[in-house]
Amino acid sequence: MLGKLLLCVDGSHRTGAIIATAASLATACDAAVRVLCVVDPAYYLDGIPDGADEVDFPAAATEHEAAVELVHEVALSLRDRDIDATGHVLSGTPVKTILSAAQEWECEAIVLGHRHLSWFRRLTDRSICWEVLEQARVPVLVVPDPV
Repeated sequence: MLGKLLLCVDGSHRTGAIIATAASLATACDAAVRVLCVVDPAYYLDGIPDGADEVDFPAAATEHEAAVELVHEVALSLRDRDIDATGHVLSGTPVKTILSAAQEWECEAIVLGHRHLSWFRRLTDRSICWEVLEQARVPVLVVPDPV
C-alpha cells in the first residue's frame, strides 16, 4: 500500500483533474499527501512577500503569492475530504526539486500532470513529466489532460 503521495501542481487548467486523481488514490490507499508547487528561483521569495517585495519585485511577489495560495487551497480541499495533506512551495528546477522532495519526504508515489509540448519543443526539450518518469525511484502516476 502507498502511505504517502507527492502531488505536484502548477495551477494550470489540468490541476483539478490531477487533484481529483490524487484524492481518489489517497482515499483508496489511506495515504497522506504532500502537495508541492515548484517556483522558478528567479521568482521565489523566502517567506511571505511584504510591501517592499511587492514594490521591488512585483512579478516575484505575484508568482510567490499565487503558488502559496494554490498549495493552500489544494491542501485544504484534500483535508475537506478527510485526507491528511500538507502543502509546500519550493524553489528550484522542477525535475530536481520534485525528485528531491519525493526522496526527502519518503513519498511512495508521485502524481503529476502532463503538458503536451509542440513538435518543436519536443525536439529541443524533454518535458518535466518525461524527466520525472525517467529518473524517479518510486511509481509515477501521470494524469492526462481532461477531455
